[in-house]
Amino acid sequence: MKWKAILPKLTHKYNNGNHIVKIFDDGTKVKETFDPNADHFTYEYPESFDLKITDYCDAGCAYCHENSTKNGKHANLNLIHYLFATCKKGTEIAIGGGNALEHPDIELFVSYLRSLGLIPSITINQRHLQSHYHKIVKLMDTKIAGIGVSLTDPNNEDDFRIINELGKNVVIHVIAGVVKPSDYKALYGRKVLILGYKDIRRGHDNLEKHSDEIKSNIEQLKKDLPMLKKRCEVISFDCLGLEQINPKEILNISDEEFNAIYQGHDYDMFDKDGNITVSTLFIDAVNMKVSRSSTAPMDKRYSFTGKEHIGELLIKSCEGYDGKGK
Repeated sequence: MKWKAILPKLTHKYNNGNHIVKIFDDGTKVKETFDPNADHFTYEYPESFDLKITDYCDAGCAYCHENSTKNGKHANLNLIHYLFATCKKGTEIAIGGGNALEHPDIELFVSYLRSLGLIPSITINQRHLQSHYHKIVKLMDTKIAGIGVSLTDPNNEDDFRIINELGKNVVIHVIAGVVKPSDYKALYGRKVLILGYKDIRRGHDNLEKHSDEIKSNIEQLKKDLPMLKKRCEVISFDCLGLEQINPKEILNISDEEFNAIYQGHDYDMFDKDGNITVSTLFIDAVNMKVSRSSTAPMDKRYSFTGKEHIGELLIKSCEGYDGKGK
């Protein structure tokens, strides 16, 4: 009898700064520096970035850090086509809004990104699963890499039937301070992304009104994290979530293990030689602004035209900082 291992297939491979990136069809990413003695990665291109394509949304979430409303505008995506043509094949792009599903060009845009060898995903609000079901299915047909669903109603069985139908590439998004113990059952057995609470725009107003409740929910999440780790398929964090929850300490993760999976902080921007050491940025295509992240101060969001090389925007996003986020 012969046995043959089914190994993941290499889908993308590219050089970036001082290292090589390999991406496999099971989602595995391997990064290796050209110099085996190097102790950090440097970047000439973003490895991934967040892209806001609309400020329109009818969900009205009290903690929305983008202030998205029914009066919000859509981005002119034609203005940024060149940017994506300059990305490395294999670059991951997280599309959001607002309600990105409402953008009239979303399907064509995702197809365009795929034609360039890029890896788009989309974040949607749970409230829009049923009303935009057919558009979501079409996006799956265009091979969108993944869907993030922002949890709003853990008891809606119809929504979770749709989530189950969409398959294994769905990640449930929850916000530290908003998610509470009564919501946990919706997370069991699923891939989960814990986002930090963003103290900006409506998020700031909501924090002022419900500070005690939000802080209490964050403390409870810290206590419950070991249990959630056991009961969820995967738990991951954004940088703000790492800062607010501190899973390294709570889960007693060793330095070696943590360093192997930690992608680096959004604001650790330069090494001693002036090389860029961050792999991501935030592009607001509605207002044609680029910044370190979606929570960057307003005076550190810089205008762009769309005619720049994507590497130029990575450099621009780091302007005005001393390398330590100040």
